[in-house]
Amino acid sequence: MIDVSVFIGIISGCYLLLTAIGIETGMKLFYHPASMLIVLGGTVCATLVHFPVTQLFKLYGRLKVVFKPSAINYKKDIDHIMKLSNTYRQESRLALEKELPKINDHFLKHGLELLIDNVDPDEIKNMLEKNLSFIEIRHEQGIHFFDTMAQYAPGFGFMGTLIGLVMLLSELENPENLGPSMSTALVTTFYGILLANLIFLPLAGRLRIVSNEEVVQKKMYIEGIYAMANNETNYMVFEKMTMCLPDKERKKVGDSKQKPSAKKNA
Repeated sequence: MIDVSVFIGIISGCYLLLTAIGIETGMKLFYHPASMLIVLGGTVCATLVHFPVTQLFKLYGRLKVVFKPSAINYKKDIDHIMKLSNTYRQESRLALEKELPKINDHFLKHGLELLIDNVDPDEIKNMLEKNLSFIEIRHEQGIHFFDTMAQYAPGFGFMGTLIGLVMLLSELENPENLGPSMSTALVTTFYGILLANLIFLPLAGRLRIVSNEEVVQKKMYIEGIYAMANNETNYMVFEKMTMCLPDKERKKVGDSKQKPSAKKNA
């Protein structure tokens, strides 16, 4: 599935600009392939210089994250951990081990494997927190990629403006050529600002939001597994996991039927 809100935002932004300018006027005055080539081509080339090729190979995966709808459901995650906690408390480690093949989240699976191997609770928490810090570093690389493109785009827009002004000054003896030169000078700045503020910065912002949601999820997993490792009651497992959530999400989860059942099973 694809999250169409990204396309809706970009298309709507372009449409509103054209509507404000006038669609026919906008297409006539602001459609300038040479200016787009200067800004977009320059930005891409500068990005190729800035980042090693290994980062460029990750572009497809980052775009997949941007266009993929968020699958994180905090209530569902808490329900899942509570079921695993019941299995761990009421049955055995071996029973919990049978649940591992059903788990797709590598981070959660790793934490449960440490729990099954009877690793010290503090060591489990320490290892998972280090793992999470490395996940955040990888996320930050993707965010920095688009932030950097947003920084370069306006710069190449101004460069196009300088090119247009040089062309304009060189044609002062030919007044009929002043218009195209001035057009190049101004439209490139427009393209640079448009690409930075409608494409690159929003993509970086979206990656940051997705990253923050995943970090909250992983912190919730850490608290849940740590409580299980310390043989705390199911109610305490529930409470410690919900502490990671914003107030609005905590209210949603708190109103569910999981909390009373957790008290009952404790």
